[in-house]
Amino acid sequence: MWLDEAISIRNAKLNFLQISFGYFNTPPLYYIFLHWWTSIFGFSEFAVRLPSVIFGVLSLLIIYEVGNLLFDSDTGRLSSMLMAFSVFHIQFSQEARTYSLSVLLTLLSMYYFIKLIKRENYQVVIGYILSSILLMYSHIYGLFVIIAQNIYFIGVFFFSMSGEKLNRTKWIVIQSTLIVLFSPWVGIFISQVRSVQKDFWIPKSDISTVASTFLTYASGFRVLLYLFLVLLAFSFISIENKRIGVKETFPFSSLKNSRWKIRLFSEGEVVFLFIWLITPIVLPFIISQFSQPIYFTKYTIVASSAFILLVARGIRNLASKSVKSIAISIVIALSLISIIGYHAKIKKEQWREVAKYVDTNARSGDVVLFNAPYCMVPFNLYSHGDFTKRGFPESVRPLEENDITTLRQIAEHYGRIWLILSHNKKNKELIVKTLIKYYHLSYSQHFKGIRLYLFEKGETPV
Repeated sequence: MWLDEAISIRNAKLNFLQISFGYFNTPPLYYIFLHWWTSIFGFSEFAVRLPSVIFGVLSLLIIYEVGNLLFDSDTGRLSSMLMAFSVFHIQFSQEARTYSLSVLLTLLSMYYFIKLIKRENYQVVIGYILSSILLMYSHIYGLFVIIAQNIYFIGVFFFSMSGEKLNRTKWIVIQSTLIVLFSPWVGIFISQVRSVQKDFWIPKSDISTVASTFLTYASGFRVLLYLFLVLLAFSFISIENKRIGVKETFPFSSLKNSRWKIRLFSEGEVVFLFIWLITPIVLPFIISQFSQPIYFTKYTIVASSAFILLVARGIRNLASKSVKSIAISIVIALSLISIIGYHAKIKKEQWREVAKYVDTNARSGDVVLFNAPYCMVPFNLYSHGDFTKRGFPESVRPLEENDITTLRQIAEHYGRIWLILSHNKKNKELIVKTLIKYYHLSYSQHFKGIRLYLFEKGETPV
């Protein structure tokens, strides 16, 4: 378990009211579900990650239904295949976080939205409202998905991109219902925005951040990204080969006797996917330019399904069956290379190994310092030692002069200090430099995402 997963477990251990009404400033749906789940199946790594696996598998089924509803069954099957081979989706289908659930709810909301546009009925309206409000309560980026739907609806209503119209009054009623259902959490949402403005860890975004987002959609494989972009282009265009009918007598004469026709698709469904793709990317990016950053690649996972559907449609539009087969084979081969590379490396922070080493070697009376106080959460999942633990400083901020004075007092009080450095990079060097004035550095080891030190008095440094 790494930091964020440990926080998921901590949150799931709270009672229902604490989870639902503002003990922490994140949408509560996933933690409510995990609270119920762990009360039955416990808190083992397998148990707390299993829901994400289930959500991920269900997403493969729903993205097929969305692709089939928008286009045809071939596009649906290709979409399921692309998602199944996506390292981005594999990663969050193996992690005790809300992202896999958000993908599933995004797809369900979009599925019912498409049905709502095509043919309205009571069951579809209920399905849309239920899936959409659950999406909004699963992750704050779910709001951008709802905004994308409204942008498309406005386009349909005023420009008739698909030739179909949903009654405007009924649409306003449906959206007003979502607002009312989300209103109990609006105050907490405002508090979250304020906390972001005071102190948040997301770095400033620029155009390279957006580029890296699409690279992540392609499993971090640049060649695969280029292929995806080419294939995505075919969701908008079709190239047809029309032979003149001259008898072929030499190799490649078919090329000479062919005429190529490029046709531009004007399908409202493709426009819909494009709006779905760019809205949860562009809007947070723009907000981040004029306010504290809120753009983070993994949050845009709600847009990634649209990217997959566009690529799948592009493959489906390839005129030649042989070219289509070659494209699919290359995509699978490159995706498998990415998957093997992903599983071959340690990705998670090694809190279990750090806690085991400290528990085995620490003495009663030792103190364990964390440069980021929230890092005690994953450490405590695995540690059962009898020693003092404290964050330094006790809040998420850069060190100040008063903190150095406190650190000196700690150095005077304890004979041995274990120092665990992770995440908050601003405080790392100064803490080490201060402690080394009062102690000998007896031990130092780098674990994945964590640096562990042992400082001792009256000992020869190792």
